[in-house]
Amino acid sequence: MRSIIKLSVIILILITSISSCKKTTKGLMPTVTGESGEVIVLSSKSLFDGVVGDSIKAIFNDIQVGMPQDEAVMDLFHLNHEGFTSMFKTHRSILEIKVSSSVKKTRLVVKNNMYARTQAFMRIEAASNKEILEVIEENRTKILGYFLKSERTRKVGVISKAPVQEIFDYLRKNKKFTLAFPSGYEIGKIEPDFFWVKKESPRSSQGMFVYTYDYLAEEAFDKNSILMMRNAMLKDLVPGQNKGSYMTTEMNFPISFNHFDFQGNYAVEMRGLWKVNGDFMGGPFVNMSFLDSVNNRVICMDAYVYFPNNDKRELLRELEAVMHTYTPVKEVVKKKKK
Repeated sequence: MRSIIKLSVIILILITSISSCKKTTKGLMPTVTGESGEVIVLSSKSLFDGVVGDSIKAIFNDIQVGMPQDEAVMDLFHLNHEGFTSMFKTHRSILEIKVSSSVKKTRLVVKNNMYARTQAFMRIEAASNKEILEVIEENRTKILGYFLKSERTRKVGVISKAPVQEIFDYLRKNKKFTLAFPSGYEIGKIEPDFFWVKKESPRSSQGMFVYTYDYLAEEAFDKNSILMMRNAMLKDLVPGQNKGSYMTTEMNFPISFNHFDFQGNYAVEMRGLWKVNGDFMGGPFVNMSFLDSVNNRVICMDAYVYFPNNDKRELLRELEAVMHTYTPVKEVVKKKKK
């Protein structure tokens, strides 16, 4: 009898353990796989090789603005449904294209975390090629924007977990905001209104200049004003290797300039190439300048990459993600004792 009771207790413990494990693991998902900036297009081969595929390629294979060599905005990797095994289901970005007479309603659906955590998944389906082409054309900006934003959000999440504490603390204490830089970055230079962070390797260099100045008029956000301030700062504070050389903007290359909203602040983004006057160095840069109305100042975050004869897109996007970790420090107002 005691043996039966003992056996029953053991079975009960095992059942409880299994049930507890199921509850604990329920909802857990694998992490995403694949290369940053890569999108799987899930469709039939005939769709991908035809006009529908051409329409998708035109969106993602467009040339990234502000690069010295042509680089696509994102890289495409095609799979048909038969090849969409578990190995690929955890890929970071998946775009499924379906054309079938069984589709009752043309639609574009977004499903975050479909098969993995932080995964970006989009499905576009229609009954005919004509209908799906219309959906793609009408939503070009939305389609590309969704995957680009997902990549940036993913990078921001990873970076924010373990920022370089020295940089984070310095900005919090001295600049009234924080930025999260990933491991490998270090402080390069500190001036009263200028802060240089960089990461060096034998083959490449990445960095960001963070500088501030008083906001005096709306003209501060004109393209020429931003350029003049940028070039003045770099000439004075970023010398090259040769005597008398310094970093500046390459004016013989197109410079893009866009207005946008950054965390509720009026902002402008400028992309182009930098060079070193008096030397043979250069590469892409992106400058984000925005209004800090609380402190009545303009904050500039100016990122650059040097990686000759290699792709630079993802190195620059890492720094763009750092920009989006910007967090103003809220001052604690102490209450007066009555």
